[in-house]
Amino acid sequence: MKGSWIYFTATALAGILAAFVHFVVFIMVFFFLLLFLCKIKGFSKKNLFIISIIFFFFLIRSELVEKANNTEFAANETNFYILFQKDIKVDGDRLSAVSKELIRKEKIVISYQIKSEKEKKWIVENLKTGIACKVTGTLSEPSTATNVNAFNYKEYLRRNQIFWILKADQVNMSQCTSQKKTPFSFFQSVRENGIQYVQDHFPSESAPLAIALLFGERDYIDTNVLETYEKLGIVHLLAISGLHVGMLAGMIYYLGIRIGITRERMTIGLLLFLPCYALLTGAAPSVIRAVSMMVLFLSLRKWSIHAINTIDIISIVFLVYTFLTPYVIYDVGFQLSFSVSFALILSAPILLKRFHQAIPLLLATSMICQLAAVPIMLYYFYEVSLISIVANAIYIPLFSLIILPAVFLLFLLHLLLGTTIGVLIQPLNLLIMGMNDLARQLSLVPFAMLTFGRPSMFVMFLYLWSIPSFFSLWERIKGAKRFVQALLLRLSIMCIHLLGNALSPYGEITFIDVGQGDSILIKLPFGRGTYLIDTGGTIQFNSEEWKIRKKEFEVGKEVVVPFLKSRGIATIDKLIITHGDADHIGGALSVLKELHVKEIILPKTQEQSELEKELLTMAKKLRIPWDFVSAGDSWKGGETIFHVVSPQAGVEVERNNGSTVLFVKIGGLRWLFTGDLEEEGEKQLINDYDKLKIDVLKAGHHGSKSSTTESFLDQLEPKIAIISAGKNNRYGHPAEEVLTNLNERKIIILRTDQHGAITYFFKGETGTFSTVHP
Repeated sequence: MKGSWIYFTATALAGILAAFVHFVVFIMVFFFLLLFLCKIKGFSKKNLFIISIIFFFFLIRSELVEKANNTEFAANETNFYILFQKDIKVDGDRLSAVSKELIRKEKIVISYQIKSEKEKKWIVENLKTGIACKVTGTLSEPSTATNVNAFNYKEYLRRNQIFWILKADQVNMSQCTSQKKTPFSFFQSVRENGIQYVQDHFPSESAPLAIALLFGERDYIDTNVLETYEKLGIVHLLAISGLHVGMLAGMIYYLGIRIGITRERMTIGLLLFLPCYALLTGAAPSVIRAVSMMVLFLSLRKWSIHAINTIDIISIVFLVYTFLTPYVIYDVGFQLSFSVSFALILSAPILLKRFHQAIPLLLATSMICQLAAVPIMLYYFYEVSLISIVANAIYIPLFSLIILPAVFLLFLLHLLLGTTIGVLIQPLNLLIMGMNDLARQLSLVPFAMLTFGRPSMFVMFLYLWSIPSFFSLWERIKGAKRFVQALLLRLSIMCIHLLGNALSPYGEITFIDVGQGDSILIKLPFGRGTYLIDTGGTIQFNSEEWKIRKKEFEVGKEVVVPFLKSRGIATIDKLIITHGDADHIGGALSVLKELHVKEIILPKTQEQSELEKELLTMAKKLRIPWDFVSAGDSWKGGETIFHVVSPQAGVEVERNNGSTVLFVKIGGLRWLFTGDLEEEGEKQLINDYDKLKIDVLKAGHHGSKSSTTESFLDQLEPKIAIISAGKNNRYGHPAEEVLTNLNERKIIILRTDQHGAITYFFKGETGTFSTVHP
């Protein structure tokens, strides 16, 4: 059985996916796996029988978990008795936490808008893990993804057995009581106290990093620093994994031996300590994987069992972990931790045999990690760092040899000796500041990130197939040239992925769901042009200082940019701003920061808004040209001509009626994009273009009653009207009068507040509409 465990993991994974994803497809996968093991690997009938048992064992287990994953709550309930369990966060005037309803014993996410600064102070000081409070409020279903490739919060919570968000009206502070400690709540409390201790005694520059390395909590790290690490592909160093667990276990073991404790007792001590450490650090999948492997390794060593090697150890951990919690296969941390670990363990004999010097070995190891991680990174984050191998070669030794040991030792010494060793923290603080500055400089290297977009299922299959193929080629063929040939296998697949998006014969027009706002992508076939009309935006209101949140939701950064990157878009030929209202231009700064914008188009108006001025200031800094357009201007993209039909040059109008309005024939249809054009602007447009007819109308001003008038519809005769509006928006968009006008004329209505993102895919002169929700 030695060495067979890795095939058991593949079988178990196929069984889980047969239950969760597609039964027939993964039954076929299992059949081909059996054929491979029988014909290629020469498995005996006994082992093939065991493989089959494992497949159906995990299939049935996952089916039972799926069937039992439901809620007992009714949507109309209003009174709850909530036990705060973990992830208690206070950000500005917002409290959120993962909790347990004590009557029904069901997990629930609580969200509460804090009423006063005094209440916030009480919550920060007193609301900890293990506190139970009586809460009144309403239950709402978590939001689902409304844009293609977007994060599906509802599905994420469902896989964590959470079905409701409790929007609390009031948290009764006088009726909050401490509950009896459980092992879980005890370690959560210790973790919270440890995080607070680091915040109180470490410098502000190094405390967030120390908290991440000691307790696995990255929320305290500045967003800009975190994004910098992500761009360099070194953010994994901030997550507790095998490096941290191995180093901590090694330090404890060495110190114990040095002070005279026997190896036998130190091993037992580590076996008791490591599971506790996993709970103290939040029990993330990477921690559980690393701790479980270490515990299993130490147990086998203690009882002198040598028949199981490292690949078998990680395989056993995988089997136990996924059997207990099958949904964990969807966790990106789980996927990265196990895929990279499997790759490193399998490649270790080759690496140690062929690389005898430290730097080549480090670079080769970094490359192997990237090889395993790239498919997962592209699926979830759509881009990869081109300098990650170099960055890892710099930062892995820095973290493993200096930062990590120093943080562990200084934290322990501070606990034992107090402020007397505070002076020793300063050199570490300076080093961390310098390290962050270096990361910032490296992230500014041109083309540090390469955007591929989310891979199709076919390309994903090629990526996954290339991993074992790479190792097979590298193991069988010696020499540097052969290594390069094996590497080219992966690079060729990446080229297929990259060029497949860039040179696709299909074009698209997508009305991105940005809530209450507009953002429209027009992508021409064969890479002949990519245009973005507006960027959405979040309207900000002045707040008292205590209400201001650390991380405000910004639709350009959180919605528009990720959507574009998921489509493989890194360059915008023209960013077209219809007018200066926040819900149309608010996300533009994020687009300029994250993507390469070649030109900005704005309406020629009498006065610019503050947001337009801010946009042009950044454009000047980034050396992006801009142009002010009015009726009669046009440009050509491939065979497609974009006509500006409003505003009229020299005519002074208010901002909405000064919107840039575009007419374009594309994909066999005639389109009119109207921005926030209202009745006055519509009258001017149909007077200037009295023979204009269209097929698709982007309804002006989100379907406001001041737009999309009867005379406008009667002259244009659209067949389809698209309304971009926020769900349950405060303005009542779209207005009933507008919907009545459209319905009376039998115009098909598509709405982002009901259908999510709306996309028209086309090839040549034919195309089809699709929506995220029916």
